[in-house]
Amino acid sequence: MASAAARSLARHELFAGLPADALGALAERMRPRTFTAGEALCRAGEPGDALFLVLEGLARVSLPGAEERPVARLRRGDVIGEMALVTGEPRTATAVAAVPTTALELSRDDLAAVIGEHPQVLANLNRILSRKLAATTARVERPRTRGEAVALLAGESLGAVVPTLVAAAAAASPGSVSSLEAGPAPEGTIAMLDDALLEHRTVIVVAPPEPQLVGPLVDEVDRAVAVVSRGAELERVRACLPAGTLVEVVAAPEADERGRLLAAATPATPVVRWATREDGGLAGDDSAWVGRHLARTKLGLALGAGGAKGYAHVAMLHALESAGYVVDVVAGSSIGAIVGAWLAQGRSAAEVEATMREAWRPEAIADIFKLSLGGGSTGLDTMTRILRETTDDETFADLVVPLVVMTVDLDARRAAPVTDGPLWQALLAATALAGMFPPHERDGRRLVDGIALVPVPVDAAVEAGADVTVSVNIISRRTLPAWPGEQPPSEEPRGRSRMLDALLEVMDLAQLDASERHAARADVVVTPAFGPSSWRDFHLADLFLEAGREAAENGLEELRSLARPQLSATST
Repeated sequence: MASAAARSLARHELFAGLPADALGALAERMRPRTFTAGEALCRAGEPGDALFLVLEGLARVSLPGAEERPVARLRRGDVIGEMALVTGEPRTATAVAAVPTTALELSRDDLAAVIGEHPQVLANLNRILSRKLAATTARVERPRTRGEAVALLAGESLGAVVPTLVAAAAAASPGSVSSLEAGPAPEGTIAMLDDALLEHRTVIVVAPPEPQLVGPLVDEVDRAVAVVSRGAELERVRACLPAGTLVEVVAAPEADERGRLLAAATPATPVVRWATREDGGLAGDDSAWVGRHLARTKLGLALGAGGAKGYAHVAMLHALESAGYVVDVVAGSSIGAIVGAWLAQGRSAAEVEATMREAWRPEAIADIFKLSLGGGSTGLDTMTRILRETTDDETFADLVVPLVVMTVDLDARRAAPVTDGPLWQALLAATALAGMFPPHERDGRRLVDGIALVPVPVDAAVEAGADVTVSVNIISRRTLPAWPGEQPPSEEPRGRSRMLDALLEVMDLAQLDASERHAARADVVVTPAFGPSSWRDFHLADLFLEAGREAAENGLEELRSLARPQLSATST
């Protein structure tokens, strides 16, 4: 047992850097403890006079008043109680064995002796404390020490698709993916799962929706996904779940089953994807999506405000498409919302570029920016026509990719993401820029351009379901003194107003910090470097495209470490 304990200690960051003989001596100091299922290792409010290292089994950690909803799970090699042991404060959480569990207990006096002999432990502890303190005020990623366990519950009508879904997850993940069949004994499954989680980024535990398996299984994993095609299968899954458990559902309805599936769906079993059946399985695009969902690699694109510089967004689409990435969610502000809408309609990068060039022809730009005697633009009718024509009068319900159009509610003074209704109306609100167009009236609200509060809507992409996010920020401090290689064309749109130019330039400057701050929330931040230009310079389209292309290629290098390219079935 001592050697097993020493190996487990070596994997925990509290004891990182200790030599093998020190780990062995530490293991000898620890007292073996056994806990039956339902027995507490420690309870909130008790004195923190010892820590516990789990050797075998599983324990659930919960907070006072919410015992039925675990906040964490302790598996082989995990430690609990180290913070209370050092601070002297009472324990803040309860850990209860889910199955028969073996642990080693280390007292405060023994830990003090270890720290005296090996100051590295104190340094490790200070680092853990600092990170936990920082996590209260900022999003801080904990170093990955084990993989994620995902239960895949497949109804018998779709059991044959499981190997395809596991393979799709492996194809999408930058790390290793493993799968195992849930056994009838929870202890055996937990032991296999613990071993697999130390070696793989994602471990998919496959089980049919049977009560004796699903109940214990969903308590052992980090999340659960069910794949069903019949309402009766979803009802069976729902009946198996312990209180407070969430299972995401991918539904591929058989004939006349959509209504029953809708009726069987609940907040605890939400349908996250309506898939298409194909030869008894799932269509290729749907299988690939489920794979990305299992591997947490669904790609979200956040496209920022910036007018003509939005041609850089098109360059990002070209780069992603060429590399083989599928965009699962898109969110945009201002021009980013327009480009995002065209993408969400299912258009290729080349089609989006062609649409953009046709929409923003010189005569249309001149009309849009023409000012009235009162100082505002007289081009609202032109903008409305362009948005209706280029979106084919479609609604959000017609889209093939989820879209969030970011606007701002003037009366509520907060962001107002739009996800339903006619596309052109949402885009009209998203481009209602002060000094040009009046606020767009919708449901009693006055909506304006999202640039006012959320220039790059990364959080909206995450809330819509993205696992990995890429932001494209086109309002940046990164300005080149001159365009590389050549001078920009001298032609400028007719009828430009210096008053409006100055007003919009001031607005751009005011959004520099906000754009950079919001864009930085993404996993991959793409910031093109433009030469001297304004967001009204649509005649510099080719230069904006080239700047975007260079920045996008750099961003792809970072993206590959987070998600692997995975072509959709329609693009192969």
